[in-house]
Amino acid sequence: MSSSIAIRNLTSTSLSIKRIEQYKDPKIQQSKPSGFFFASKHAASTTSLTLKPEGNGTSLQCWGPDVVLAPFESCNLGQAELAEDSQHNGSGINTALRLTIEDAQGCQHHIDTRPSYTQKFSSSSKSLSTPLSTTYTALFHPTKPTPHLTIHANHLHNYQAWMSTIPDPTPLSAISIPGTHNSHTHYRALPSVRCQAVDIKTQLEHGIRFLDIRLQPVQATTARKDLYLVHGAFPISLTGPKYFSPVIQTCYDFLAAHPSEMIIVSLKKEGIGSATDEHLARILAEHYFAPNAKYWHLDTKIPSIGEVRGKLVLLRRYKSPEPVGLDATSWPSSPAHALFPAQSQSDFPMFCLQDYCDVMEPSSIKTKVQYANEHLVRAASCQYVDGVTGPLYLNYLSASNFWNKGCWPEKIAGIVNRGMEEWLCVGHGLEEAPAREGEPGHVEEIDQGVSDGVRGKSRMRRKAKGDAGTGVVVMDFVGEAGDWDLVNLIVGMNLGLWMKDTKCESEM
Repeated sequence: MSSSIAIRNLTSTSLSIKRIEQYKDPKIQQSKPSGFFFASKHAASTTSLTLKPEGNGTSLQCWGPDVVLAPFESCNLGQAELAEDSQHNGSGINTALRLTIEDAQGCQHHIDTRPSYTQKFSSSSKSLSTPLSTTYTALFHPTKPTPHLTIHANHLHNYQAWMSTIPDPTPLSAISIPGTHNSHTHYRALPSVRCQAVDIKTQLEHGIRFLDIRLQPVQATTARKDLYLVHGAFPISLTGPKYFSPVIQTCYDFLAAHPSEMIIVSLKKEGIGSATDEHLARILAEHYFAPNAKYWHLDTKIPSIGEVRGKLVLLRRYKSPEPVGLDATSWPSSPAHALFPAQSQSDFPMFCLQDYCDVMEPSSIKTKVQYANEHLVRAASCQYVDGVTGPLYLNYLSASNFWNKGCWPEKIAGIVNRGMEEWLCVGHGLEEAPAREGEPGHVEEIDQGVSDGVRGKSRMRRKAKGDAGTGVVVMDFVGEAGDWDLVNLIVGMNLGLWMKDTKCESEM
């Protein structure tokens, strides 16, 4: 067992850790998860832990660290005694912790966790107040050498309308936005082609607000409206061709039902047909943009959220005779970090991109993790300033090699998504964040302090400068087996914006 545990506050209120109790209890009840989340077939974080110290439960020790964590802050609590005692535990005896926390309203809660657990799991806090107060979620990650517990309230968000809480003047570049890569590739298909586990309607309902769609005109010589959905040179379904119209209608229907939201839609021409970008541009303009103008925002500058509620914001990756949408036609090939397009010296580039996708061997996946991690750090350091609308940070977590099954999208997503989820919990937006070298599950341990005979001294980490946003994070295989933790954490990182807005209101 680790000699310490790290605890992070990702709520909007300060949290005091008032008491920690350690129990050796054979009656710890654990529900079996439906799979090992961090394998390629990852399961939902439904593993629950219910500590029952009453009766046969034996309290080994308790202490009151009296640590106060402001929003975003983290501390490592030393537990030298836990490591020593675990060496003497009998067979079948489990050791667990119960934390008593108190929020800024004076409401206390119990949170139970087990630092030796080898899978991630979520558990709900138990309110000790009457009437019952806001509940919190404790998300545990078995990182090494120090396990990690993140306390958040992301379960309280309405993910179908989460943008309703973002102030109207906020530019899209300041918002933490979850997205999907090859969003339309959820059908039964070759495993080297499929990138998503759920359909676009389900993605939108769970908070996705960036869609990446690849198109091919059915005919290269006429302006017929039909557009195939493709992934590179391949069809996306083994049961026949799929078309763009139903996908975009799903978006229209979602926005009509949720007018507070917007969706960035990246469109690119792919496939083996002979149609040109200009031909695609004509079809889109005549059959999609013009007849549904109320749903499309085609301006060439990054808008504020207030300008585009209820609309699709075009991010254009195809050449067009007319300057429509956010122009991403100069998209570089497989960059670890790129600013584009080139602007005059007085302007910011429109995009700041990580899209390293040339992962030819499984051994290179850790390089992808590292690049994606570094881009999150860049985004977190940004601070929204009135009048500055860019650049828009785009962080693609996707990569693949069609010819190596160890590098198919699902295999890579199982590792990269894990790494980014851990980072958002463990280090995102923190000063002196623990270092990592591209391998999920492992972070560099920070000095824990010397044991004072009762407990190890806590090591605090404060919020770093910046809004701690993520930019747009574009993922493969979100929502697989009902696991939306990574998406929820990205939305939750708008905490910096929400707190800033609350502070401004209180000062008025």
